[in-house]
Parts: sequence; structure tokens; C-alpha cells
Amino acid sequence: MLTLDLPAEPYWLDLPRDVRVEIRPVTTAVMAAAQAAAARRLAAIRIADPDLDPDMSRGLSFAFLVKALARHAVTAWDGVGDAAGKPLPLSPEAVERLMDLDDIAASFWDRATAPAAAVATEGNG
Repeated sequence: MLTLDLPAEPYWLDLPRDVRVEIRPVTTAVMAAAQAAAARRLAAIRIADPDLDPDMSRGLSFAFLVKALARHAVTAWDGVGDAAGKPLPLSPEAVERLMDLDDIAASFWDRATAPAAAVATEGNG
């Protein structure tokens, strides 16, 4: 039996380097918005560079998707500061810069998509 126990309210994710982010649940709408934003960015790069290496294209595709998901899902954060150690205010640009850190991006992706992945796995049983 499929158990629909996806989060309905924003919740916190613990990420590497003592960073925490609060995210809204990754619903179909949030994921579709992220996918559309990532696809637009990659299309612009492919137009500018039609000979883009396929491996780089795949890497950019994932990087753009993680950044777009974070921009659409992250509602608050803790443990993110500027060069002087002062807490950095949440902004779309700052969220994207945070997702430029590979360990943060990978952990964010895994943890943010885990609830939906668990339901999908259960449904495939």
C-alpha cells in the first residue's frame, strides 16, 4: 500500500558545514518550476555554445536544477555568513552561491527530494 506521508509544512534540513535550511515541501509544482528554470538556463548556454561538451552539459543541467530547486524551496537559513562572519540575509542570489558548493548542493538535493523519492520507491514495490 502506498503511504502518502509527505511533509505538508516547511521543515529544516541539516547540511554540511553547520548549515541549515528551511524548505517548503518539494511538491510537483515546486519541482516543475525548478525544472523549467533549469531548462531555460541550459538552453541559453546551448544556443551560445552549440558545441558544448556533453559531460559539461549534463553537469550544468544538474547544477541549474539544484540551484532552481533551492531558489524555489528555501524559505530560511542558518549558518551562512559573509566573509566577515556576519549572517548573510537570504536572497535568491545567495542561495545560488550556496549551491555552488558541491557538498552542500549534493546534500541539499538528496535531503530535499528524499520524501518524494521514498514515496515513489514504496509505490514501485
